[in-house]
Amino acid sequence: MNNDTITSIGTISKKENLASVEHETNTHVLVLESLFPFPGYHGTTVPDRTDPRSLFLVTNNVFSDDKIIRAIKQIKGNFPMYFDGAPGVIQLFNKPAGVIRLKYLPYNLVGDLVAAFQDEGITFLKERKVQEYNSIIKITKFFTIHKSTEGIYVDENWKEMAYLQMPIQMRWNSFEKITASIKHNVEDNNFDAALTYMYDKHGLLDFVRIYDEQSCQGKLIFIREKYLDAIKYLTY
Repeated sequence: MNNDTITSIGTISKKENLASVEHETNTHVLVLESLFPFPGYHGTTVPDRTDPRSLFLVTNNVFSDDKIIRAIKQIKGNFPMYFDGAPGVIQLFNKPAGVIRLKYLPYNLVGDLVAAFQDEGITFLKERKVQEYNSIIKITKFFTIHKSTEGIYVDENWKEMAYLQMPIQMRWNSFEKITASIKHNVEDNNFDAALTYMYDKHGLLDFVRIYDEQSCQGKLIFIREKYLDAIKYLTY
């Protein structure tokens, strides 16, 4: 790995609206759906309009990331269709709940995938109606990003994703307030932001993840500078 490319596992934390799936999933376990996966972005081709959206299988325990990741690897060797899976934690009924976040899987194959996870020892909450609510979602995933300019990286697999390196870890409340302030004080505020950290050989690297289909390097530099200016005044 060179200094311009980061290939690492890490986490992304974001806030989204979740609700129980309305489509037929051929399973009786609790499946939630992200209604607006990029709530801060309002473009015309934003991925939250695809079908299906990001799905969350709710486990009845917060299983270790290792157990979920090993199960995903095992299942991918035999499952007939490609899917992307990652372990995570959400807030549900005012307490933490483990989830497996799924992408690129048709609704009608969810039941088959659930059965495969159950064969790997993963157990789930039973299906029930969950009205739309807001939750912080923390997902553990694999990243490959490369340096675009000082302090700014772009995703190797998703060109609309950029990562603005930060000198410190922001608490969620501080991050949310700073993001809202930036959006209220810039002309081009059409972007979605999330908190991210990744591991490297020295420890942890902190980022703000930006989703923006129309972004350019100048805009990313400007947004990063606004975050850097704001965090100078944070007190912990």
